[in-house]
Amino acid sequence: METIATETRTRYHRISKTISGLLIVIGIAVSWVGSTQFATSTYSADFFAPSFNVWFSTLWISVCYPMFIIGALVFNRESRSREGVLNLHRNCETIYGPEGLNIRSFFKLSGSFCICWAVTNYLYVYALGLIAPADVTALFASNNAFIYILSWVWLHERLQLLPARGLSVLLSTGGIVLISYAEGLKGTTAAGTIMSIGSAIGAAIYKVLFKRFIGDATYGQVSLFLSVLSFFNLLFLWPFFIIFYFTGFEIIDWYNIPWDYLCGSAALSVVFNFLINFGIALTFPLFIALGTVIGIPLNAVVDYIFRNLPFGWLKIGGTLLIIGGFVIMLLPESWQEACWPKRRNDELQPLLEETTDEPAE
Repeated sequence: METIATETRTRYHRISKTISGLLIVIGIAVSWVGSTQFATSTYSADFFAPSFNVWFSTLWISVCYPMFIIGALVFNRESRSREGVLNLHRNCETIYGPEGLNIRSFFKLSGSFCICWAVTNYLYVYALGLIAPADVTALFASNNAFIYILSWVWLHERLQLLPARGLSVLLSTGGIVLISYAEGLKGTTAAGTIMSIGSAIGAAIYKVLFKRFIGDATYGQVSLFLSVLSFFNLLFLWPFFIIFYFTGFEIIDWYNIPWDYLCGSAALSVVFNFLINFGIALTFPLFIALGTVIGIPLNAVVDYIFRNLPFGWLKIGGTLLIIGGFVIMLLPESWQEACWPKRRNDELQPLLEETTDEPAE
């Protein structure tokens, strides 16, 4: 009887985790598409200010840590006291090192990552004003290929499963080339394509550096990190959109700021980041990644219906290549190993060790 009860609980847990995963996939896809489309809709003759858009949207990320604390108070009895909250906060502070959050770690970690965050998002949002949102999201999805390359360079990870992941990089590169060719390699479309690829590289740099300098972090630690990053953005990055405004590089009619679209984009961006960072606790990691993949065709549908922007065969082919490369990266290592004989991996390993066993600088 005990075994049957255990199996029933396990089966129920898997079913609930799968259902939660499907809901989270939909939430991630919809929030990403919505945030991207709202950001695109901010552009007009009176407003073309991606730097203000990014600065304003990043302010909303500050709610992450308060939301985590509220959730801990609701679901964790041990945190429902002054001492419990203090212990929770001390644990979250360890993301900044043994000394916790101080002036030095604030500028060193939060400052550095905030700049990387801002530049990456600036390139992404600026590209939305130059080419179709579906094209931007498709090109941005290639960031997994760049993560693989940068992990080898900076994290000195062994290049195991080289054929499978090498194929992923090649597919993503081919997809970038096809979409770039479809867009045309001149004028604003070329600039939009370059910025989209730049945002993908920026996202890869952010993730790899986070892994290198911070490592594995708990949900509370990530929440605190994002909220402090938002505070750094509030204090130090506002001069940039002021400078861009007075130099004429960006256009802001202060009487006609599209607050509805800005708030919609910022709110959905918070939902997207919340589901990405905390959804992993409720479902399988694969579902989290699939949410961003599904967002690409959804953006194409929205572009076609509401913006009358076609998604030609070259773009479809390029998108499928990028999605294919993305999915290969997500495959379990056991599956990838099954497609590549162990004997070949053993033959390659001595060569790989020569390039990956050097100490990090």
